[in-house]
Amino acid sequence: MNMFDNDKTFSVLDSVGMNTLAFQINTNIEEGEAVCSIEKMKSFIEQADNGFRKTFFFNPDPEKDNRKEVIFLTLKPGEAILNGAEFMNGKLNVGKKPGRIKYSSLKLQGDETEYKEFKYAPNFKRPISIIDPVLGDEVKPVVYFDTETNEVKAKIKLLPHKSYIALEVTPDM
Repeated sequence: MNMFDNDKTFSVLDSVGMNTLAFQINTNIEEGEAVCSIEKMKSFIEQADNGFRKTFFFNPDPEKDNRKEVIFLTLKPGEAILNGAEFMNGKLNVGKKPGRIKYSSLKLQGDETEYKEFKYAPNFKRPISIIDPVLGDEVKPVVYFDTETNEVKAKIKLLPHKSYIALEVTPDM
């Protein structure tokens, strides 16, 4: 019996020293406007001969004939590689350049901790993800309601002299 449904999951093999993160791109129409968000995909990790096999899961499960856009960020010591893909009917097609993602690196100058703020969509999804390449994971935001602007926002704590990667999804590029 197969533990995973191949129509709703996919796997990647990371060699020792690599860490691949996968993000699902979501687009919803809210108040007549396209709202995009990026969501880190959960994975199950198994040890393999030359490293680790990661099986990624969609949330929610994709419907048949429904195309899902996926972004891969592969971290290696001193290097980050960004790829785009699409998943449809159990097949993953990986391309070179993700079309709707802005990629940037952040490094704080000075000795002070800094907080970056950004807006959440009305559905509590966010269009940006900040990744700590040393930890190989997202920096978790603190979500709050700004009573002055009547908006849901988030803050991310960035430490001085530390590099981060920012991935931001846009409606069209």
